[in-house]
Amino acid sequence: MPIDHRLANESLFKQAFKYAPIGMALVHLNGAVLITNPAICSILGYSDAELLTMTFHDMTHSEDLELDCLYLSELLACQRESYQMVKRYFHKEGHVIWALLAVSLVKDEENNPQFLIAQVIDQTDHKHIESQALSHIISENAQDIISIATPDCITRYISPAVRRLLGYEPEEMVGTKLTNLWHPDDLDDFLQNGLFKNGDVDILECRVRHNEGHYVWFETTVKMICDEQGNIAQVVGVGRDISTRKQAEAELRATKERLESFIDHNIDPVMMINLAYDVVKINLAFETTFGWTSSEIVGVNVFDFPFIPEASRPGCLQALEQRQPYYLETVRKKKDGGELPVMVSLFTMQDESGILSGWAVTLRDLTAHKQTEALLINSEKLTIAGQLAAGIAHEIRNPITAIKGFMHLMRSGKSEKQMYYDIVSSEIERIEMILSELLILAKPQLIHSECKDLRALLSQVTTLLESQANMNNVQILMEFEPCNTYVQCDENQLKQVCINFIKNAIEAMPHGGDLFIHLKSNHTDRILLRFIDHGCGVPEHILAKLGQPFFTTKEKGTGLGFMVSKKIIENHHGTVTVMSKENKGTTVEVSLPTVPKNRTD
Repeated sequence: MPIDHRLANESLFKQAFKYAPIGMALVHLNGAVLITNPAICSILGYSDAELLTMTFHDMTHSEDLELDCLYLSELLACQRESYQMVKRYFHKEGHVIWALLAVSLVKDEENNPQFLIAQVIDQTDHKHIESQALSHIISENAQDIISIATPDCITRYISPAVRRLLGYEPEEMVGTKLTNLWHPDDLDDFLQNGLFKNGDVDILECRVRHNEGHYVWFETTVKMICDEQGNIAQVVGVGRDISTRKQAEAELRATKERLESFIDHNIDPVMMINLAYDVVKINLAFETTFGWTSSEIVGVNVFDFPFIPEASRPGCLQALEQRQPYYLETVRKKKDGGELPVMVSLFTMQDESGILSGWAVTLRDLTAHKQTEALLINSEKLTIAGQLAAGIAHEIRNPITAIKGFMHLMRSGKSEKQMYYDIVSSEIERIEMILSELLILAKPQLIHSECKDLRALLSQVTTLLESQANMNNVQILMEFEPCNTYVQCDENQLKQVCINFIKNAIEAMPHGGDLFIHLKSNHTDRILLRFIDHGCGVPEHILAKLGQPFFTTKEKGTGLGFMVSKKIIENHHGTVTVMSKENKGTTVEVSLPTVPKNRTD
């Protein structure tokens, strides 16, 4: 190329570079600025001399620097001819400039990289317009109320959501103070506490008056917008209707208050424990009943003080680990060392998220119940004894008649006296046996648990009832399978149960019949005792009511016999099952746990 032509081209380039309406700069391959034009100085706010001491790293926003460097490395590696991107620069005064950057690589005649040409077009105004348009779209369609107010709370803009949430038109709200619609109590709190104590963003909750007169709960996030001097220019708020949440919180709070009132005023002792088994709360009834105060045991593990007897602790811990409600009749210890019979009712508790947080334990004192139960049992004993009196009298009259006759013969001296002595002695022994059984049944007995053979016990009971069975033309047939028939029991109470079931069977066969008593093993550690009659049976609608106090089908019955018998069996860890069909008969099945023959405890 001729020299004069090359010089002309260079002059033309310099003129175009200098007077270009867009920012231009020649940049070294290491990023240092070599030459700038007036337009780029105007865009960035730096003088030409200031820019020549800088690199493009110094003026590029950190979030855009990584992409800029990536494109540049690809350009230097000849992977692209040029690149362009929208990026942010820092103006000399500190604010951000949005710009469109185009970069190309200049090479020499041997294709070696020489320097970079950067072209910068200011797009800040365009970005601002885009941002305003986006903000407008959001505010116009947002479900929450968006507002812009002056520092003294005068509304300058409010979004259309105010129409749906509060019933006001946006136009009527502009120029007014939103605080005029606040509930007086919330306004007082606001005036006392103010805003922006810990920064330029704050959150407040208040009730705002709806156009129809009622109040709506709002949670509003407010942000201050400051001018160049740092003074608050505007306050932007985003308010959300939280009435549903507030109602749920109020209901939860009311439920909690009712629960606490129920616990505090409950006549039964109540204890609340957490997942670590620490006592969280006890009520006054607990303090009165067991002797410990709240200050003594709240925060203490329930297994770290002698409330639960040692023998009951494994079962109690297992029940807690299962995390299921349960009910148990057991014993708990008082502070003074005494034991108290209680009905334990355990329920799980959950927090606001529905997650298990602990247990509530209600303990009902069964002392009075146990005393009443003992009285019922004793009353039933006396009732049975009275009902047996006629049969006993008949049974005793026969041997007494024989004794009187033989005594008369002995006085006459007409026959062998030794034979009469033997007969009289036998009859007297029979009277003693009958009277002994009757006295054992009638008089109150202390509960004494010991190992007893059911076969011997049944034999003694049938001896006592044999006369009554004969009077009613009923034959008692017993069948005992070879098996372990030893049970841990209170002998008198178990006799009472057997007498009650045998009497019921006899009375169910007014025209006579056979009463079968079966004793057999169920091939586990339990034994089955069955009383089977072929009497009148029990209708199905009455069968379901058996065991209810004072419910009876007998003219002179008390209704307590079956209930007491069932309770006695349950106290012996057994069960009672009644199977009956009207006019076909009834089977009463008692299941009891067996024990080894040599057990004495």
